[in-house]
Amino acid sequence: MLNRRHRRGSYALAQSSPFTSMVRRVVILLFLGVLLFVLGTKILRFFGVGNMVQQNFVVLTIEGQGTVNVSIEGKDLQRAENDLKLYPDDRIETSGRAFAVLSYFDGTDVRIDERSEVLITKSAKGEEESELALELTKGTIWVATPTASTFSGSIIRKIQTPNLNIMLPSRTEAIISPTSIVVFAADGLGASIWLTGIEKPILIGEGQQLSVPDQTIITGDPYRYRKPLDPLIMRPTFVEESRISHAKRHAITDVTPSEPAMPIDEVLLVTQPQDGAQIQSSTVHVAGSVGINVSSVRINGYIVAVDKAQSTFAQDIALPDSDEVSIVIEALASDGTVQEEVRRTIHRNREPPQPPIITFPASAGQTYLTSNEILEIKGKASKEVVGIEVNDYRLQLFNPGDDSWTYLANVKLNNYKRGENIYSVVAINKGGYRSEPAIITIMLGEGEEGVIIKAEDPSKEEEEEVSNLSNITTSDVLPSNLPLLPGSLKVVGPTEGSFHAATGTELLIEGTVAESTHSVWVNDYRLQLYEPGKSFWNYIADTKLLTLRRGTNIYHIVARDSEGKILDETEYTVRLDTTNLE
Repeated sequence: MLNRRHRRGSYALAQSSPFTSMVRRVVILLFLGVLLFVLGTKILRFFGVGNMVQQNFVVLTIEGQGTVNVSIEGKDLQRAENDLKLYPDDRIETSGRAFAVLSYFDGTDVRIDERSEVLITKSAKGEEESELALELTKGTIWVATPTASTFSGSIIRKIQTPNLNIMLPSRTEAIISPTSIVVFAADGLGASIWLTGIEKPILIGEGQQLSVPDQTIITGDPYRYRKPLDPLIMRPTFVEESRISHAKRHAITDVTPSEPAMPIDEVLLVTQPQDGAQIQSSTVHVAGSVGINVSSVRINGYIVAVDKAQSTFAQDIALPDSDEVSIVIEALASDGTVQEEVRRTIHRNREPPQPPIITFPASAGQTYLTSNEILEIKGKASKEVVGIEVNDYRLQLFNPGDDSWTYLANVKLNNYKRGENIYSVVAINKGGYRSEPAIITIMLGEGEEGVIIKAEDPSKEEEEEVSNLSNITTSDVLPSNLPLLPGSLKVVGPTEGSFHAATGTELLIEGTVAESTHSVWVNDYRLQLYEPGKSFWNYIADTKLLTLRRGTNIYHIVARDSEGKILDETEYTVRLDTTNLE
């Protein structure tokens, strides 16, 4: 008899509630809906749908007397017209004596130097996020971005070169080449720069510059390529011209006076400059309107394109170095024949400005002695001055119209050194004319701080030298004990030992002391730059500091501890040959 096998399994005791199943389905559908919404939003935002991105044109302005060529969407180069509208993938090249300005939708201006080449890669304006980008292939560009309040919304501004990827903040003014960037102004921490071989960006702030080797993968610390502004690498003329061009362009944008309507029977109407105008700058803006049959305009032999839509023309021309300049404006037909000619005579103010005034730490022509390794030189300037130069360095924080200026002398910036420092300060006006220099001499060394008064005759000079050596004393009564550490104080230079024969007007006496030394004294004068615990000291002997004189000079050197007790003392004799001082 077969055994009956029972089926084993689970059996529902009761039917599940339909309400619970419905809730579970609703929750799953809601989750899937949110997920699809998030993914869809990101996909649409990636394609610019959610952000409402619009490709904006970039306006090209031509300056100078050379040729500016453009390549539209990768096609062959052709001569560019003024106020041409360009888009991404358009390339601009400038020849010698030719400059061009790219004006973006947010107010950013890029001025292209002569013999340079750039490629517009992006100009996208969105409701929430915008982006503009430019590729610099060769040459130099000057960039100015607007303030944060000028353009609403988030915006990314990029400049790419073969060696640098740069992201610029608001209120930036900078010069960029394929291997370098000089930042004159920038909001926040400055420009973010990615170098070849470095993942994280480095920051180049206001008043700093970066220069890297060409086509080199950067290893190690990238900040070793960053340093304070160096006036030798920048082109002051290009910077000044770019600033003036930028100011004129935005002044015209902000103030749009109504142009007089061109009469039907008129062929050529010149609105700028006025006849007999006084011009202080080195360039003049020539502008006007033409009749419908005018194909182009010739200004002093230079052909200027006509804006067909507005029937207007405009061009900045360089002025010759003469007091009176004649400008000939000719309206040309399509076959090159002159339809009408207008002449303008302008007068140039070529008078150089007055020299700047030095107010601190002394006046022009004076010599100031100090032991401070950081010193501000301050002064005043007249209103017509547009720039101040100190030893050929253009002050970046001085703006046209400022009545005061400041220059920072700092040992760490390599513009200030021990001994004599001569600073020549020059004012520059709109015409580029330079004033006579105002000169101040700063002596960095030991001694009583203040203006050094030069003697009028040798006998008085000898008296002042003796007076100077006798005045560098202290009013404190110091111990006169026997040396506690004899032999610990030594002179190692300029000649080791106790005697040196000098032939110049300046020398540095150097030596060593024990680590327990708290102060070092030379002829009863405490060395202000010596720090307690240092094993090394130095003292400047200089005829201009009045610490070195003709003949025999004896320097009594004493090392003291924290209680003023003598650790060691010695004498060092310097014999100065008078024949080299004649």
